Amino acid sequence: MAGINAILAPLFEFYNTLFQPLLSAGPYISLGFFSVLLAGLFSVIYWWLLDIDKADRIKEKIDKYQDRMQEARENDEQEKASSHFKKTLKLNQKFMMLNMKPMIATMVFVGLFFPWLGATYAPTIQMTQMNDTAYNGTLSYANQEAAVEALNQSGNMQFRAEGNFSAENIKALGLNWEVISFNNVQGQAHDAELKLNGRFIDLPFSLPLAGEALNWLGFYIVIIMPMTYIFRKLLGVQ
Repeated sequence: MAGINAILAPLFEFYNTLFQPLLSAGPYISLGFFSVLLAGLFSVIYWWLLDIDKADRIKEKIDKYQDRMQEARENDEQEKASSHFKKTLKLNQKFMMLNMKPMIATMVFVGLFFPWLGATYAPTIQMTQMNDTAYNGTLSYANQEAAVEALNQSGNMQFRAEGNFSAENIKALGLNWEVISFNNVQGQAHDAELKLNGRFIDLPFSLPLAGEALNWLGFYIVIIMPMTYIFRKLLGVQ
């Protein structure tokens, strides 16, 4: 873990400096820009590394054998249906192998960029214990800082930055931050760690995994999915 942090720390610092003007525009604008940027970048990677003509030919064959398989099943011709199914499987394997190169290239960019996005929009704050019940820390975003307090009230942790104490959310630096966890640590220069996650869109209902709000990752997915479809359509990549 220490080795990974040693690699990521200068990379994060580089990103913070490079994207400082964009980050200063606010969490919604900056994350929206990154989502569109990555959608375009990933689409260009697929367009550049994927043999589009070969992929289209394989896809046409897959569609053809799937139609034949369905027709054979409707006519109760099980041997033909099984034969078409096997051919479809082989073509799907070829299609997956064809997508392997752009997929690996995409994952490289994900590995280089996503940890920083997570650290930016779902930060972990190092907290210092001030007395038996109180902790202090600093939330940083786009070279702005907000003092964060944690208070142990009869075993129930409460947190605040710019507003009143709450057990669930902190409002600071233009965003509501959901409290994910608060843990004491040992053998560190700080006494505890407060894990937050940006709460970008409140939902009128609760969703599995997402809950009652979209965090940074949910916000990213909502934007990148339609933008990826648009970019790939423009580039002719299915």
